[in-house]
Amino acid sequence: MMCFHFIKRVFLTVLIICFIGITYLHSQSSELSVMLGISSYKGDLSNSLFNTKFFHPAVAGDFRRCWNNNWSYRAGIAYGTISGDDAKSDVAFELFRNLSFKSRMLEGHLLFEFNFFPYQTANPASTWTPFLFGGLAVYKFNPKAQLGDDWIALQPLATEGQGTGAYPDRSKYGRVQFSLPFGGGFKFKLTNRLGISIEAGARRTFTDYLDDVSATYAKKDVLLSSYGPLSVLFSDRTIDSVNDTNNDRQRGDAAHKDWYMFSGVALSFTLSKRYNDSCKPFKQQLR
Repeated sequence: MMCFHFIKRVFLTVLIICFIGITYLHSQSSELSVMLGISSYKGDLSNSLFNTKFFHPAVAGDFRRCWNNNWSYRAGIAYGTISGDDAKSDVAFELFRNLSFKSRMLEGHLLFEFNFFPYQTANPASTWTPFLFGGLAVYKFNPKAQLGDDWIALQPLATEGQGTGAYPDRSKYGRVQFSLPFGGGFKFKLTNRLGISIEAGARRTFTDYLDDVSATYAKKDVLLSSYGPLSVLFSDRTIDSVNDTNNDRQRGDAAHKDWYMFSGVALSFTLSKRYNDSCKPFKQQLR
């Protein structure tokens, strides 16, 4: 826990330094961008980031600082939804398991970009380029499952016995965590002020609980005594949930961490009339 808070402070400090640097680095160009797109997830209730059954609308906003034509960093936020549902699967085990969830995702990120071809929206000679990005993000999630017309938060219910003496190796997961974003796309110049980009960005997390599913079914008497009947209900929603036949049987795959994704189309607006084009060995003479 202390390590988490230390990393969080370092991350926030880096963001502050970057924004302070905006005021002083006059030789570099600056841009604002807004992205509209999709969010998705890969985990125990969805086997692919590109499973269209679980695509949701997403939005992101970024401030980009271009060091030169090839390198830049950007800081911003992204917001979307992820979900998964065994009822939409064609795998017998998953249909029997019958679990589902959804979660809002709010992310703050610091990303570094590399343009393969010289490119800045403020640069009159720029046309288009493929690009790659990577960095660090902090995100907040809160998996919920539906009960009638209500959506119930699952983390407080400890549906796999987290925090109980019967499962000492399982602790409650935090709903604010770090991820490693990376991806790429293409940028295109529209006018001397406007540019457009298309990108796909995966996020590698350090948790297996984006969907509240990871290990084995917890014993129902343990859940009932520790967290109440709702914990029992949301832990096991199979046709055998009325008895104890699923106790300690496989519920998820703890060997693999979960992933999520933000992808879409972004419109960029340059705030600068000046730009820096120096980047050896990629320096290019501009008209």
